[in-house]
Amino acid sequence: MSSDLASSPLHTVLSRRNALRLGMMAVPAVAGLSIATVASAAPSRPSGSGYVRYEELYRSGDNLQSVINKVTGNRILTLPAGTFTVRDFKNGNYDGIRIGTGAAANCRGLAGSGRDTIISVAANTASRNKGEGFAGNQLTIANTSGGVLTNFTLKGYNQNGHTYTGIVVNSCPDAKLSWLYLKAGSRGYSQNPPGETFGINVMGSPRVTISDSEIDGRDDSGKRVGASPIGWNNTTDAKVYRTYSHHGVAGMLTFYNVTNIYTEDYRAFATSSGPGSLTGSGINHEQSQGAIKHVRPSLFINGRYSGAPGHSDSTGMHISIQNTKQDLKDVQILEPTWDPGPGKTGMFAFSIRDGYTIAGQRQKVVTSPRVVVNGVTLQRSDHPKPGWGDKDPARYFSWVH
Repeated sequence: MSSDLASSPLHTVLSRRNALRLGMMAVPAVAGLSIATVASAAPSRPSGSGYVRYEELYRSGDNLQSVINKVTGNRILTLPAGTFTVRDFKNGNYDGIRIGTGAAANCRGLAGSGRDTIISVAANTASRNKGEGFAGNQLTIANTSGGVLTNFTLKGYNQNGHTYTGIVVNSCPDAKLSWLYLKAGSRGYSQNPPGETFGINVMGSPRVTISDSEIDGRDDSGKRVGASPIGWNNTTDAKVYRTYSHHGVAGMLTFYNVTNIYTEDYRAFATSSGPGSLTGSGINHEQSQGAIKHVRPSLFINGRYSGAPGHSDSTGMHISIQNTKQDLKDVQILEPTWDPGPGKTGMFAFSIRDGYTIAGQRQKVVTSPRVVVNGVTLQRSDHPKPGWGDKDPARYFSWVH
């Protein structure tokens, strides 16, 4: 089995000897210890006054969107196991499915019955081009306070070569996304527009939480088709728990212009496939600020520096931080696990691009983050100073300009 098609993100990455050398004893496949992951048992299909069952509203000839449009009272529509398919991206603003506005204004979200509840836009039904080959979004929830998307699979198919995003959460304060499985849920080809699309894109929606979810960028043949797994844009108080992203074409978990970021037990494996526009860090921060804390992230780039069998040519670092507005003084990375970064010893690596510019303003980040590994606060080793890559990874992280 090739590492690109491996079901486990860790089993080919490091030998036990390398794990000991790099201070990564929390990597389960290496050290025999456990690490928090997507939880093993999803909740059952919910019921009660805040919910309405699909079977109660469905009539012959309906599709999922028409049933969503029948929901009243700001309730959540619950779905049984089964496949729910719509055609084309014709609802809302180039959406396959639209929740929260227009005819669907009285629906607050969707709750499935597990991964056997499968939602998708039928293959090759995209008939419109929103621009630059972009078909739209498979599912959008908009203008809904406390929206809920939980416990289903979003599956994507080829759309006549068009790109598209999986889920969009737009102007939905306090929304909660959980127990989602995206299987090739989006299509993209770059870490930059127009090829940059997202599995989940949170826009202008404060205090959103994503938890216990998985974003798999591969289609059924094993080909990588998804770009960035999750993007947060122009919002505040982003939170991610126990979520796993893997096997993308290009991109990473990205926070753009976000104030206050918290993740816990986020895992990334091989979310990019090459250098240049095909690359990606484990977690990317651009123009973001406030308190930024990542607790127990597991960031395996599986790229050029990893030495893993079958690795990609990605040159991404474990964390990237770019900000042309201000220095960042409250960034913490607590007890990460990782595969080798650049340099001889494979330290945990940050990308701080001196050449990063927006509107003529240049990178302003100079303050070192707080990085703690096995209870030890690491020191900074600056690239490209002589000997920068020779430091002990149990005591140093690399700061790559």
